[in-house]
Amino acid sequence: MKHHVNSWSFENWMGPLTYVEWDEDASALTTSVEKHPERWGLAELIVRLGAEGYGGIELAYPHLKDRSPEGLSELRRISSLAGVEMNSLLLDFGDPGTGDAARHDAEMALYREWIDAAAQAGFRRVRIGAGDGDDEASFARAAETLSLLSAYAGQAGVRVVIENLGGLLSRSEQVLRMLGETGGSVGLTADFGNFKQDKYRQLEAILPHAETVHAKAREDGGGQLDSMDFRRCVELARQAGFEGPLSLTYLGNGEPWSALAEMRELAAIKPAAAPRPL
Repeated sequence: MKHHVNSWSFENWMGPLTYVEWDEDASALTTSVEKHPERWGLAELIVRLGAEGYGGIELAYPHLKDRSPEGLSELRRISSLAGVEMNSLLLDFGDPGTGDAARHDAEMALYREWIDAAAQAGFRRVRIGAGDGDDEASFARAAETLSLLSAYAGQAGVRVVIENLGGLLSRSEQVLRMLGETGGSVGLTADFGNFKQDKYRQLEAILPHAETVHAKAREDGGGQLDSMDFRRCVELARQAGFEGPLSLTYLGNGEPWSALAEMRELAAIKPAAAPRPL
């Protein structure tokens, strides 16, 4: 399996992050800034990923701070030189299933802006969450919105993917249903860490449909990576026939580069063959 990196692994290392939010009182999109030290910028990160042997990146949208045509062109150039594929741009804002017409229109316009930026920077995909609704009306609206966004992105050569993320797609049955409702126009990113109950059964159900995988390693109570859980999830991906990139995702409080290296080693370990019967 290939190894990519999810830039959320460096959430606390890349300077102030600007998040998009919906202000219900103002009926408008707003932004908030979360302060973090800036230990390196996006270009430095991509160059180091290439030097460390990682083949691609899934980029959290707050880490894409320069969306000017010149900035996006330069990002594309740097990633090409570094040998780092621009796999997915992760759009962690919005609610495609919203019933608020003003919010829907505002977020559709913003989604299109980010899809345009993704195309200019050379991303293959944009990942869009389906939202936090939990009723049939929300599901139907989300399916329609995602289909429309997929058609728009397709014109620019970008693939829209969903994830087992948020209330609407918190169960494997709903994930598979959304893939069916969108008629194959929308792909899937499977995340090891998002199912809260019956995790392995649900991952087993969706992994055969995944184009990318967020290979997220949880920590045990002592601050160490839960290697047994991580290796079991990787093996489920292998058994599902997944041959795409594993986007290593570390959300702990330790040093991310060493944690990612450990995850890469764990992902390469294949389970021992079962002993032959006597």
